[in-house]
Amino acid sequence: MNQNSSFSEWVASIEHGDCGFTYVRFYADAPSWVRNEAINRFGKGTVFLPPRQNRSLNSAAA
Repeated sequence: MNQNSSFSEWVASIEHGDCGFTYVRFYADAPSWVRNEAINRFGKGTVFLPPRQNRSLNSAAA
């Protein structure tokens, strides 16, 4: 799997704020490399928000 395409799978939300800050929220079970990738993409103005729930690969069918 391509790392660039899998990066977006771990991102719960991205918001571009004032003064050049980018607010990134990952899913709680995101691997550590996604933080490094976010800093590489968005620079030192990257702010990490508290994680959301775990990413679910498959929706649980009842």
